[in-house]
Amino acid sequence: MADDHCRITVVGERRKVDLAVPAHAPIMDYVGELAALCAQEENDVLPAAWSLAASATGPFAPERSLAELGVVDGQVLHLRDVLEGEYDEPTVLDVAEQVTEVSGRLLDRRWDAAARTAAVLATGVVWLVAAVLVPALRHGVTPRLTGAAGVVTGVVLPFLAWTARERRWPLAAPLRVALALTAVPCFAAGAWGLTVAQWGDGPVAGLGGATPTVPAVAVGVLLGAFVGYAAASGVTTFAVLVGGAVAAVTAGALAVARADAVECATVVAVLAFALLTVAPSMVGRMVAVAFRRGSRSGTDGGADDEVGAAVRTAMALLTVWGTALSLALAVSLALLAAARSPYAAGMAGCLSVALLLRAGAAKVVVEVVPVALAGAVGVFTLATVGLPGLTGTGWPGQAVASAVGLVLVAYGFRRSMRRETPASARPEWFGTLGAVVGALSVPLMLAGFGVFGQLVGVGAHL
Repeated sequence: MADDHCRITVVGERRKVDLAVPAHAPIMDYVGELAALCAQEENDVLPAAWSLAASATGPFAPERSLAELGVVDGQVLHLRDVLEGEYDEPTVLDVAEQVTEVSGRLLDRRWDAAARTAAVLATGVVWLVAAVLVPALRHGVTPRLTGAAGVVTGVVLPFLAWTARERRWPLAAPLRVALALTAVPCFAAGAWGLTVAQWGDGPVAGLGGATPTVPAVAVGVLLGAFVGYAAASGVTTFAVLVGGAVAAVTAGALAVARADAVECATVVAVLAFALLTVAPSMVGRMVAVAFRRGSRSGTDGGADDEVGAAVRTAMALLTVWGTALSLALAVSLALLAAARSPYAAGMAGCLSVALLLRAGAAKVVVEVVPVALAGAVGVFTLATVGLPGLTGTGWPGQAVASAVGLVLVAYGFRRSMRRETPASARPEWFGTLGAVVGALSVPLMLAGFGVFGQLVGVGAHL
């Protein structure tokens, strides 16, 4: 401090700056400029009263100087809001009161007449669906009877849901949606039973030697999804309709084409990654349309309640959708990595890296964890199984897997040793690069199906 200036490092929520400030001037004289340099967020309603603080202490008094506080050159200080927490509600510190409050929230729902009625109805629905599905898994049961029972059950239960909605019966919305969605498994079982009773479970010449049961079940799932959406139109049933349509078309096409396990994994992986990329925008549009229709139909509740319900529904739907697609990707990538094919291994590598980049660009835990786990499964299987199968030796895969593990442990250990890590914005180019890397799997998929070889053969005969 020979020149009456103190050289410090100021850490904010977004940036970190190294500069020299007047050592004998009050902190309030220049802390506003420090907040602007660190790009601190400002609140026009309750503006922040910025000050500086060491990492393990509270904020310094703004009227004091760094020289009075004993701050030396090279010290790291953090921007703090002196008024932070001033308007917060009082915190309950008594353990007994906290336990009582949490227990009251968890056990607030009493086992009254309404709860007993809902439990009986839900048990009956599950019982009926199980009575249709379980006999289909056993030998000695007539397929035609199973098919008829599935169709009848898949029509009656959604009809009850539709009637409850039209006549405004006091039936809880989750039970009404559950009644409507029973059409999906029931129609699938019905399609299986009627198909087996008519053509058997073997190959059929009219389908190019393919087994007719899988396309029939796919059609049953799609028809059941349509019936469920018609019986109780909403976000959940529409999401099931979209998922059922994609799954039915994909499964039916793969069954007719008589694709093997690796070819099925190839198509499922590319399709799941594409759906995972557009999932946030699709979920947002579905929820917006559903709640717009609900507001036009005159449902009760204010605008704040509708916005909160829409956000909760979108987050729940995005979580379920992302988890299901990540699970499909994890299984598909494991099959591709272990296929001992250079094209399949290349696809597994591209999609795994794309998933990890997408996870790096995400901001919510429920969006990061499933996607990152799927990408990690692909990389690990490719290193431990795929590389030894392609090279004929086991040491390259083990070396790569061990190197990746060591890098992750070293990086995590180094980051955990920092006392406080400043928050930083996620790089936006992660998501763009992930989409580009994921798109490289499409030509690899075509090469794996022999499309390029067929094109070369056609060109050779021209």
